[in-house]
Amino acid sequence: MQEYETNLNISSISEKYNIMVLLVDDQAMVGEAIRRALADESDINYHYCSDPHAAITIANKIKPTVILLDLVMPNISGLDLVLDYRKNDQTKNIPIIVLSTKEEPAIKSQAFANGANDYLVKLPDRMELIARVHYHSRSYINFLQKEEALRALKESQLQLVDSNTALKLLNEKLEEATKAKSAFLATMSHEIRTPMNGVLGMTALLLETRLTEEQYELIDIINTSAEWLLTIINDILDFSKIESGKLDIEYCSFSLISCIEEAFSLLTTKAYEKGIDLAYIVDENVPDNVIGDVTRIRQILVNLISNAVKFTDKGEVVLTLSIDDNNDDNQSSLAKRFNLNNENRLMLKFAVRDTGIGIPLDKQSMLFQSFTQVDSSTTRIFGGTGLGLAISKRLSELMGGTVWLESTENKGSTFYVTVAVKEVKYSKSPFNISTSPVFNDKRILIIEDSKINQHILKLALTKWGIVTDSSYAADDAINKLKSDSNINTIILDYQLTGKDNLEFASEIKKLSDSINASIILLTAKRVISSDTKIFNNLGINNFIYKPISIHALNKILLKIYNVTNSQRQQEPTKLIFEKELYKRYPLRILFADDNAINLAVGRKMLERLGYNAGIVKNGQEVIDELEKTHYDLIFMDVQMPILDGYDATKQILVKYKSKNRPIIIATTGNAMAEDKIKCLNIGMDDYISKPIKPDILQQKIIKWGSRIYI
Repeated sequence: MQEYETNLNISSISEKYNIMVLLVDDQAMVGEAIRRALADESDINYHYCSDPHAAITIANKIKPTVILLDLVMPNISGLDLVLDYRKNDQTKNIPIIVLSTKEEPAIKSQAFANGANDYLVKLPDRMELIARVHYHSRSYINFLQKEEALRALKESQLQLVDSNTALKLLNEKLEEATKAKSAFLATMSHEIRTPMNGVLGMTALLLETRLTEEQYELIDIINTSAEWLLTIINDILDFSKIESGKLDIEYCSFSLISCIEEAFSLLTTKAYEKGIDLAYIVDENVPDNVIGDVTRIRQILVNLISNAVKFTDKGEVVLTLSIDDNNDDNQSSLAKRFNLNNENRLMLKFAVRDTGIGIPLDKQSMLFQSFTQVDSSTTRIFGGTGLGLAISKRLSELMGGTVWLESTENKGSTFYVTVAVKEVKYSKSPFNISTSPVFNDKRILIIEDSKINQHILKLALTKWGIVTDSSYAADDAINKLKSDSNINTIILDYQLTGKDNLEFASEIKKLSDSINASIILLTAKRVISSDTKIFNNLGINNFIYKPISIHALNKILLKIYNVTNSQRQQEPTKLIFEKELYKRYPLRILFADDNAINLAVGRKMLERLGYNAGIVKNGQEVIDELEKTHYDLIFMDVQMPILDGYDATKQILVKYKSKNRPIIIATTGNAMAEDKIKCLNIGMDDYISKPIKPDILQQKIIKWGSRIYI
């Protein structure tokens, strides 16, 4: 009996299914005999087709879970009909049991070759027939559950049971859906982690070299973005834990301003391309340092800001952060849940406002459902999984808060999220940062057509004792520069509406020279080396990027007014690699991976540690290499062609005694807990989840090297 093309887990499948049997046979007495054989089976429905030419049409209509097909019929061969079923999109996966009058090995072999799943001599024994119908139907239903929309299957199954058994069946289906989802997420994790290994590995190597300040900043953004993407992948893998309430919230001290700026930094390029202003405002009474789960809070902000940018074509996206004082009941429960006392608990309220397309009132309730978009056209135009808001809502609830929205169609939306944190004693407001008495006699002209950015700049500068003036338009700015010689500094929006950017900057520079004023260029586009030369020729070498960072503004003003050195080379970061580790542990290392990028990353990392590692591309090459050379340590990818890491490990364990065999460390893009357990159960000694980080690689070498060289 041919295996069906899916991994079966019959024990986990419900015993009650809507099984549909289609018999295709030109003999009516066979049809009647089969009907009687199945008549007492309440879970089996039966349909008889005597015309083989109509068989495919009927199958398309009734959607059987198994087809019984006679091999000998007038004007058409049953073997040919098997091929026809397999060519049809709607029937290509339906199990087929062929019926023959006698056991003929040649015919039987041809039937299987054409795509049949089973073979019976008619008329078959009743119990055997029922058993095979059940087996193939369950196999097919299990296959459909993995390939089709799980929600639709659950709904169709619920229609088959009465209200007394509905809850039980729903729980069973949810369990199956969770298993299918976990398998899907594990596969996607592996596929994404492979290129991520190259990105993170190479940026780690590059960050250790000598870089200019601009190069370091750009590479650091790449590295940070990759780390965040990895965090997002991990968050999605944890989604099942979130649903079951098993995800733990981690607490550590962090800067709210840094968290917000990191979230925005991922989206500045997209916002610039769309001509959208990004900004954030933090209330004065919000401390900068708090204790909470910075990773989860940042993930929520990235989701909300990303959606706002995606669905906004013009205008702005603004984040505001304040203390939520109107949540006393919720805060009381939080005090018990998180052991917070009245003195140190805070309920933060983030609001992300956009000027985008808005959301109709009757669609808003759908937003926080998993894998759901407002409508299908939104999915086609804007893309997305529909998972981000569902994750954000669950995460906020785990942190003692919630998510809600206010929206008007065609005018925009505001998404609110609250989270509970602990206040750090003596934490300062974001505005209480480094200042100088020299600020007191300074006057700054702000040339910016965005009201929100004007507000943010004025608020910060006024707090530092700086007098401000502002202009929304170019002509007004020029008039003020001509009439006010007390202006010390000009903050100029490089994307000012209605002006040639470079020409206007040049004109402002000439006027600033006449009053000896410095220029700070405010821009949404990151200034690259070629642009820097152009601006330097104009005498402009100070830049602030949108969304406006109060810390960056403060740093530039201190530099301007205190005449600090603005051009210095970025020193290498702290050494990631112990470059002479090979002297402490002179191991012979073999690195196995079928992906060229992963091999390059692994080789480079090991070279930085002083090792000249062997490189192979599959498990068979591992076996062959061990025949020629003794290795102390093997980094073994588990998914490789020809011979995978699992089977290669099994062969090594059989061939080499435990004292003489190499240590085997699995390297895999599968990051689920069960993947690690599988590797260790097979006999591997350790496990690394991709992308491989330099510090983890070192730790594993030190761990096992210290055992080999005692």
